[in-house]
Amino acid sequence: MGHALSTLHPARGAMPPWAVALALGAPNVCNAGVARRRSKKIMASPAAIAVLAVIWFFVTYPIAGVALLVLAAAAGGAWYSGQQREARARQARQLGYGLDDLDQLSGTDFEAWVTAVIESGGMAAENIRDRGDFGVDVIAEVDGVRVGIQVKRSASSVGNSAVQEALAGSGYHNCALAAVVTQSRFTSPARAQAERARVPVLLVGREEIHDLNAKLRAFARS
Repeated sequence: MGHALSTLHPARGAMPPWAVALALGAPNVCNAGVARRRSKKIMASPAAIAVLAVIWFFVTYPIAGVALLVLAAAAGGAWYSGQQREARARQARQLGYGLDDLDQLSGTDFEAWVTAVIESGGMAAENIRDRGDFGVDVIAEVDGVRVGIQVKRSASSVGNSAVQEALAGSGYHNCALAAVVTQSRFTSPARAQAERARVPVLLVGREEIHDLNAKLRAFARS
């Protein structure tokens, strides 16, 4: 009976059986945590190993390493030249578009056409659609003057909202002048607002679009 009681009620200061088991298991738990941390370090090291391998290769085989660099540079140059040729060929095709061709373009393609035409005239032009246009689609540098251009490919006449967008976008992008270019025509309110705007606004419509560069240069010099 006394032995049974001592099992149920350990002597004062003695560690209970559950505590002994926990204490014996603690090192295993700690070791498992350390192992997991080491595993994470090992998993995070392939990039470092790759860098070291590259360094080792160039130190051990310097001639082969230089040859690989030359080949990579040549391949990159050939790819870039191919991209440039393709861009020039695309621009040449675009410059040959007539009014009927422009009527079939999407808004994005029409913006690309306007950009290509301006660049073909020796002026810098950037299509800023992908970085937020705030009202203008193309920014041109015409004889040192920044012009914000709202480009509208439209099946109907372009209204004064396009003029408002051109004015807002030109102000945002620090352009001295604003313009709206369309393969269509302009409404009377659009023309009236362009004439009365505090910033000069050039309207280039269906009748003037193939003289776009001449219109831009005359506008920037006026």
